Amino acid sequence: MWNSYLFDHLIHSILMIMKRNYIIAVTAVAITALAGCVEKDHTADYVLMPEARPLTAETVVTEVDALLPRAMFVVEDKLGIYKEREDFMLDFYTLPDLKFICSTARRGQGPDDLIGLEGRNIEVSGNTFCALEHMTWRLKTMTLLGDSTMHVVTRSQPLKTNGAINMFHRLDSVHYLSLGSTSNQKEFCIYDLSDGSSREVGEYPDWIDSATVADGMPLLLPYGKFLAVSPDGSRFAAFYWHFDRVRFFDRECRMLMDVKVRHNSDGNQEEDRKQSSGCYYGVKAIGDKIYALHADSDSTRILEIWDWDGRPSSAFRLDRPVTLMTVDTKACRLITKDVEHYNEIYLYELPTDY
Repeated sequence: MWNSYLFDHLIHSILMIMKRNYIIAVTAVAITALAGCVEKDHTADYVLMPEARPLTAETVVTEVDALLPRAMFVVEDKLGIYKEREDFMLDFYTLPDLKFICSTARRGQGPDDLIGLEGRNIEVSGNTFCALEHMTWRLKTMTLLGDSTMHVVTRSQPLKTNGAINMFHRLDSVHYLSLGSTSNQKEFCIYDLSDGSSREVGEYPDWIDSATVADGMPLLLPYGKFLAVSPDGSRFAAFYWHFDRVRFFDRECRMLMDVKVRHNSDGNQEEDRKQSSGCYYGVKAIGDKIYALHADSDSTRILEIWDWDGRPSSAFRLDRPVTLMTVDTKACRLITKDVEHYNEIYLYELPTDY
């Protein structure tokens, strides 16, 4: 039996490819299980990824360490970093100069404390940001008061759930998109904040021979994905970790497009199928663009930029194996971190024509 809360952390540990001793055994078990899965031949629309232009990072050494950072976001000319395992769970820096402001959001159960956030989507609106809180399953809207204190502005009623909620993306003022439960019945789940209810929708793909899936393994592990929702909430994209594959859906989880990426302009579809897939480390929807951080190897990172018609418009090769990102659209910069260097942030200047 898979414990859904621990399972969420297991997925994150695999993605980050961290080298700490306390997760090596767990990661090895999960990778062994996935290695036994056989990918089935399946027709998809192939798109050619534009040639990746190289970018070189500017390294900024920070005043405080960020141990196990899980998310980065930009709110009102400030950079926020969510740190899941620390006593103060949010660090803030000024933009564009990255001067340290404060560490705030004490771990706890007080009115302005946090137990932990579903950090893969922290939504920003004006001077507020919101995310789902683990364990309580309440959507908390927060702001930074002055230069020192995180304040919880509003909190929703708790959602009705039988386990952990994996990812949480806004479709409209009351409806939110998440991944399906570990029951394997449906791929997605839509929550209604007005009454806390939920309904699971959408069918899993059939890219893997079911006979090769480890007994008891929830399908959301081999079909792990990051989600991005369009600004108007009318559609969303699912970037599948292990398949170099992107599917686009309408808000009712009906598939619109199934896209497989070709990274080699001289290759063909058969050669692409033989190549080992890369994986996605994170996806962000900002304005009319989707930013996807792709890894071809442990050391290579490609920033892919997609539009909402299912086309990659540009790509950039980063010179560091970063694992977290956000975008400062005002300064036209990619802001990144990795899990190995606790006190460094890496900045990439994006060209104006991207």
